[in-house]
Amino acid sequence: MFDQFQEAQVQQQETYKELHFELLEERFLRHVSESEGRLRAEIAESEGRLRAEIAESERRLRAEMQAGFDRQQEQLTSQQKQIAELGKQIGTVHADVNRQIGDVHKQIARQTRWILTVLGGAAVLFPIIQRVMAVLLP
Repeated sequence: MFDQFQEAQVQQQETYKELHFELLEERFLRHVSESEGRLRAEIAESEGRLRAEIAESERRLRAEMQAGFDRQQEQLTSQQKQIAELGKQIGTVHADVNRQIGDVHKQIARQTRWILTVLGGAAVLFPIIQRVMAVLLP
């Protein structure tokens, strides 16, 4: 009888062990499931924050790129205006040089006429002066 009692007690202990393990297993699975849920929520939250940060970074980058493009466009426009102004100045200088060259040509033509007139007069007056000299200075 004592053996039966002892055997029943051993069986009861094993049954309690099995129940205890099942209870532990259920608690563990519930804990894992809860942890998994919290982890998924944290991942989703982190993913949302990352997406927001990426979107903000993209927005700032686009704004910086647009600002850089606008600055370059302004510089290009300014340089084009400077080139146009230089073109006008070159045109003015070119016209002024052409006018001055024309004035030099006119002066050369006047001087050439005077030289030719003086030479023509000298050619006419030289024989006369030579006869007058011959008469005055025998």
